[in-house]
Formats: sequence, structure tokens, C-alpha cells
Amino acid sequence: MTKTYVKDYTNTFEIKGETIEVTAPARFDSKTNKIIDDMELDNRAIKMAQNKYRKKFNVIGPIDIKALRKKWNLTQKQLANVIGWSPLTITLYEVGEIPTKSNNRLLKVLIKHPQAMKDFIEESEDQEEL
Repeated sequence: MTKTYVKDYTNTFEIKGETIEVTAPARFDSKTNKIIDDMELDNRAIKMAQNKYRKKFNVIGPIDIKALRKKWNLTQKQLANVIGWSPLTITLYEVGEIPTKSNNRLLKVLIKHPQAMKDFIEESEDQEEL
């Protein structure tokens, strides 16, 4: 069995064309001192990079989207229907995927302006009646 150790490692990630650098714990081989894959630590580093990107560019995150749905008592599928996206898009954004610029703008408007969200819901209900 290979012996390993964990130490902080600085890595760069490319997110939406931007280079994001983060320092996070990573696993190393004790014999070679080379970095080795560790799904849990690697995913943690990716999430740190995504959060750094969100903060730098003021991008809506999973918590914001879930809060929007909760406020309006909508499932992922219902929210997708209301704003004209696929349910998969909502799911991906809620697990950490970075929204496109236009989707991010729309989410910001809907979060910041409850009347806009109410209008979207009413319009989607009207379309269901057709």
C-alpha cells in the first residue's frame, strides 16, 4: 500500500476563460513527493476555485438559486419552466456549475426584484392554460 501525505498545494483552474489560482490541501505520494489523485480533495479545490470566481465576478451561486426556489416554493423543474430553461440547467447550477453571463444576469434580476419573478411565474401559468 502506497503511503501518502496531505499538504497545501497551489493550483490553477480555468473557469469561463479566466485563470483562477487557489491553495488547497492535496495528496502526495510519500516516496516520490508527487501529487496524486484524491477525488475528495480535488473536488474541494475545484469548489474553492469556483467560489473564488463567483466572488470575483459577482456570480450567483447554488445557495442563491436554492433560496430563490424556496422563496417561491418551486421545484427545480418548476423554476426551469418559469424561466424557460431545462431542468438540467437548474440542477447543474445548484451543484456548483457556473451560470452563463446571460443566465447569471437573469437570476440576479429575479432575486433582486420579486415583482419580476412574480411576473415570470404568472406568465408561465398563463402559457400552461393555452
